[in-house]
Amino acid sequence: MLNKYSIGMLILAASTGNTLASISTYTNNTSLIGGLTNFADFNNLNNFQSLLNYQEDGLQVSVNRDYFSWNAPGLDGSEMFYAGTGALELIDLSLVNGDNFGDIDMQISSGWSPAVVGTMYLWVQLYDDGGLVGEFDINAQSGDYVGFTGGGYDQVLIGSYASAEVRDSHDANARNAIALDNISAGSVVPAPATLLLPAMAMAGMRRRRS
Repeated sequence: MLNKYSIGMLILAASTGNTLASISTYTNNTSLIGGLTNFADFNNLNNFQSLLNYQEDGLQVSVNRDYFSWNAPGLDGSEMFYAGTGALELIDLSLVNGDNFGDIDMQISSGWSPAVVGTMYLWVQLYDDGGLVGEFDINAQSGDYVGFTGGGYDQVLIGSYASAEVRDSHDANARNAIALDNISAGSVVPAPATLLLPAMAMAGMRRRRS
């Protein structure tokens, strides 16, 4: 049973033909991935280790910074993916073999709230073969799981910003202080019925500005 759940839907024309592909996002206080294919908990990271092209269980999580160990609010106190001093780029997630994701979620926290559980201002971009297929502005709480369902993308870029105003500027070089843990790729089980919301229920999402 879900204790807290929110979702939006983005309907996009697929790159081939007129078939429609859907990408949905959710936040929840536990992971919804049951058909697990890849998992990263980062528990073997060492302080000041490079995070560039870090790989674990078939997942690649990358930022051009070194790891900094701290007790991120909302997480379990073990190691997680966090760039010391933050990063001037989005965190880049992909599968090592280059395949598309099916469903994926991850637990999130932030250096912008170093001592308390607070609101996260997330910006997420999903790409497939270098083309943008989905973009989301998400407000969540430190410790939440943020997930994406529907597949059709092979790269996830994600960042957390100091305020909604900074996030909404969509500046990829703004300082990003996200902490990621417990990344699960696979399939949502059971698939929430609310994933079938009509396309017009897109509140809380936005397309990239031209």
